Amino acid sequence: MPQQPDLILPEKEEVTTTWLSEALGQPGQLVGHEAEEIGTGQVGSNVRYTLRWNNGPSPERPETVVGKFPAADELSRQTGAATESYVREIGFYRDLQARTPLRTPAIFHFDEDVAANQFVLLMEDLAGSVPGDQLAGCSIEAAHLVVASAADLHGPHWGDVTLADLSWIHWQDMERSKRRLDLYNTAVPGFVERYADRLDDSVLALASWLGPRLATLGAAFRLPPTLAHGDYRLDNMMFGTSADAPPLVVVDWQTCTFGFGLNDVAYFVGAGLLADDRRSVEPELLSTYADGLARYGVELDMNDLEHDYRLGSCAGYIMAVLASQIVVQTARGDEMFCAMAERHAAQMADLEVGDLL
Repeated sequence: MPQQPDLILPEKEEVTTTWLSEALGQPGQLVGHEAEEIGTGQVGSNVRYTLRWNNGPSPERPETVVGKFPAADELSRQTGAATESYVREIGFYRDLQARTPLRTPAIFHFDEDVAANQFVLLMEDLAGSVPGDQLAGCSIEAAHLVVASAADLHGPHWGDVTLADLSWIHWQDMERSKRRLDLYNTAVPGFVERYADRLDDSVLALASWLGPRLATLGAAFRLPPTLAHGDYRLDNMMFGTSADAPPLVVVDWQTCTFGFGLNDVAYFVGAGLLADDRRSVEPELLSTYADGLARYGVELDMNDLEHDYRLGSCAGYIMAVLASQIVVQTARGDEMFCAMAERHAAQMADLEVGDLL
């Protein structure tokens, strides 16, 4: 992680050429910049900066960088504070990125003011890569890449209880589990009301069915906890489209936690693949994941892996209920949350999760 200069912490509207030049470690060398809003994030806001250097670009002077800031919408920003999303993202890049082989964006500068609910990240602009599309889904080939990469996230931290000592990453103790349960149950009526005309009754009914079972869901997992992304889905992934681009880069670490790796895997597979594709390759994908973990010395009983994968299929549905009610409502957001609810409901039914809870 780069050494941080003594700079002001700007809102995105306050970013100047001078600030960018200093934050990138090249004071006085930047002569101008242009800014362009990018991405579809609802809790964070992303800006691409095109940079004009006095002697042209170089490896130390990139042509473009991406800045990440708190969401402009006040509800989403308050959500970021309440869920410690901004603190977690800074924490990941500061404390764990270097210990995690999974490809993530290079960081040039970071700063935060927890009391003011403010942060900034300057990171590499992933030229030659395109974001995944949660609504469209992905190919089976891409799914194998994503699941194999999950092992590069989980494997190095498998069962590492010292992660829970980090001040910003929390194990779900009784108090936090109760808060999450209360938040979920508060969100259910709004979720049902908002999507009553868009989702089948069976999909909507699952929201109330899950509520009383969340209290025991975590205790039902068999495998050890690890570092988990928490929102491991296509919209948070960049896929390489050129020979010199990395095949996959995972972004948006606002939900990372000390949790269960199979939540990430089942969450991605359930929402990232259309139902027929998912059903055809789930066993293969679990084998891909197990093989990836084995490279880190993690040997699993496949029965335990399959058991936790079935439980993990609840994660995406839970996220659809919660997130839809605590961030600003958008047309694309509604489409995404409905797609997630439908796909994960089908996944849970196929895997007979009701037999485990």
